[in-house]
Amino acid sequence: MAPRLSTRISIRWNNEPPSEPTITTVMSVGSHFVDLRVNKADQTIDWAFAGRREIVSQDPLQCRWYHVIDSRNVFEPDEGSFTKLPNGDDLETGSMPCSERNNEITPYEEVWRALPVEGAGPHWILQSDHEDSTAFVGCVGGVFIAMQQRRQGGSFAVVKEEFVGVEGQPPRWERRYVSGEFHAQLPSLACRESSTFVGEKVPGTGSSWKMGDEVEMGQRLYKVVAIE
Repeated sequence: MAPRLSTRISIRWNNEPPSEPTITTVMSVGSHFVDLRVNKADQTIDWAFAGRREIVSQDPLQCRWYHVIDSRNVFEPDEGSFTKLPNGDDLETGSMPCSERNNEITPYEEVWRALPVEGAGPHWILQSDHEDSTAFVGCVGGVFIAMQQRRQGGSFAVVKEEFVGVEGQPPRWERRYVSGEFHAQLPSLACRESSTFVGEKVPGTGSSWKMGDEVEMGQRLYKVVAIE
């Protein structure tokens, strides 16, 4: 599957009316994903997780997601089936824990909409495993998300940035969301003079990171687990 950015339009539990209490951004590259859901009401994290995606079947499309890090500490794989709606959106159906029902497994319907993937890439997801924490960093088009979870206590930190145009100035990365007491440990493009990381793109050569490469960002080494 091609690199994808998507946002959730609505969620419906059982036969309740659909609603959308979050601003949700999901990026998928190869077999990996990063998923950030922020509550509209108070800008807290509703759910943030990242890991590996498996295609269970193609027709109908059914996916299984393995959560390597999870702000709710829910690490059981979850599955969803997809059908295309007449307007081009995707309807996902399945069952998963409902936080409003004490995490009772509940049938759901989610409507997803694809977002434009700006630029020619590369689009990538990196993973870093340390003794004290695991982190994921992803960049698809003009969206950058970094998230990290500590092993002891499960505390979480997130940074989200977007590449935006400003009238009269060159486009640049701007921070859109931050959460967690240790968010300053996460990589950032908005805090760099360059719009890319070292080695991500090599001018004049057409080369870039490759699958399995180790990339140093700050004081951590990340592995390229997906790139297209």
